[in-house]
Amino acid sequence: MFPPTEAHIYLESLRGQFLADGFRSFRTFNFEEYLAADREAFGTLQVLNDETLMPECSYELRVERSCQIILLPVVGAIEVEEKGREPRFINSGEALFLLASPDKHYTITNPYPDEAINYLQIRVAGGEFLSTPMSFGITSQFGLSEKNVLLPVRGYDGSSAHLFIGQYDGREEGIFNSLNADHSAFIFVIEGAFEVQNRLLERRDGLALSNAEAVEFEALSNGAILLVVDLETRADRR
Repeated sequence: MFPPTEAHIYLESLRGQFLADGFRSFRTFNFEEYLAADREAFGTLQVLNDETLMPECSYELRVERSCQIILLPVVGAIEVEEKGREPRFINSGEALFLLASPDKHYTITNPYPDEAINYLQIRVAGGEFLSTPMSFGITSQFGLSEKNVLLPVRGYDGSSAHLFIGQYDGREEGIFNSLNADHSAFIFVIEGAFEVQNRLLERRDGLALSNAEAVEFEALSNGAILLVVDLETRADRR
C-alpha cells in the first residue's frame, strides 16, 4: 500500500524577485539572496527561476557546485556561450541541457535588438554523476504542434529529473504516471490555468507532489502549457 500523497503549492505571487539592469528573475525556490520559509528545494530539483532579459542584455551564469542546468526559452530565443566555445542559439520549442561546474562560466544573451525574452532556468543536483560529453551540452526539440499530450524533453541519460511538457485546450484532461521509484513530481504552469490533483494552479504557480504515482490534471483555459519534472527526491544519489 502506497503512503498518502504529500503536496505543497508554490504560488507565483510569493516568489522571490531579483532585479538588475536589463535582467529580472523570479525564484520559485530559495536562491542566492532570496530565503523564505517553505521555499526549500524539492529533492534534487534545486532551482526553478523564471527569468527575463531586455533587448541585447546578458546574464552571467555560474554555479557553486556541479549540477545539471536546463534552459527552456518561453518567449523568443536565447544565445548561450560557454567561455572558449562558440555560442549556441536556443529557440522556443527547444531546451539546452548543460553539465555545469564551478570552473565553467556561461553567458546568456538576448540576441534581439528590440524584444524582451523570457526563459526558465532549472537546476538539478547530481550533475557530477553524469558522464560529461565532449560537445557543449545537449539540445532537445519538443515543438508543441501536437496538442493535449505531454511530450518528453530528452536530456542526459541517468539524470535524476526528466522533463515533460504539453499544450492543452480548455477542459482537456490528462494523467501523468511517474516513472521514478519515489513517485515524486514538480508541476509548473507556464501559461494558462490547470486543476492538478484537485488544486487550482494558475500561470507560473508550482506544485510539489510526493508519493504520487498518477497525477491527474485538467486544463482550464485554451493554450494552457504545463511542465512536469519527474524526479528523485533524494538529494544525495551516491
